[in-house]
Amino acid sequence: MAQCIYLIDDDEAIRFSLSALLATMGWETKAFESVQCFMEAEPDVQNLNGCLLLDIRMPGKSGITLLENWQQMGSTLPIIMMTGHGSIDLCRRAFKNGAFEFLTKPVDADLLIETVGAALEQQKLSQQQRENQADLQAKLATLSAREHEVMALIMQGKSNKEMARDLSLSPRTVEAHRASLFARLEINSLAKLIKIYGGLKGTT
Repeated sequence: MAQCIYLIDDDEAIRFSLSALLATMGWETKAFESVQCFMEAEPDVQNLNGCLLLDIRMPGKSGITLLENWQQMGSTLPIIMMTGHGSIDLCRRAFKNGAFEFLTKPVDADLLIETVGAALEQQKLSQQQRENQADLQAKLATLSAREHEVMALIMQGKSNKEMARDLSLSPRTVEAHRASLFARLEINSLAKLIKIYGGLKGTT
């Protein structure tokens, strides 16, 4: 899915000018006049790809309120906050709730492009990590209970003979399980297994 910049601002002139500026970079922008319009058009926020450019103060549901609910809604889309009435407290509140950046209006064009580019790159990396994690979980699901046991013992630094004794198996059978789990996980070294096992522990 191509990345998109979701722009929410109640000022039509700002929506027009920022959309035109972002288009010069070849970025697709969808502009909305309110949080409500955005939510009605994009109800499935968990699957959005790109970043959110969000005005803080707007009629109806404010940008800061959307930011505070964003993670609960299951979205990892980076949010760049914009305001013409910034304060230290508001800035601190935005970052506390996970804002990617906090920009004051009028927004400098070069700074906006730099910030949006960084947000898009972060989202791309985050998306790749989620895909890699899903792929890892799918591979781990193919392991048998015995192969999981062998993997855990390998991570404890035990030799084939020690694993054979612990599992009441022959060393040759342990070697077969070890070879099988390496094949299922599509790895060919202990270093790669350590990396995968670290990923597995990170999901528990």
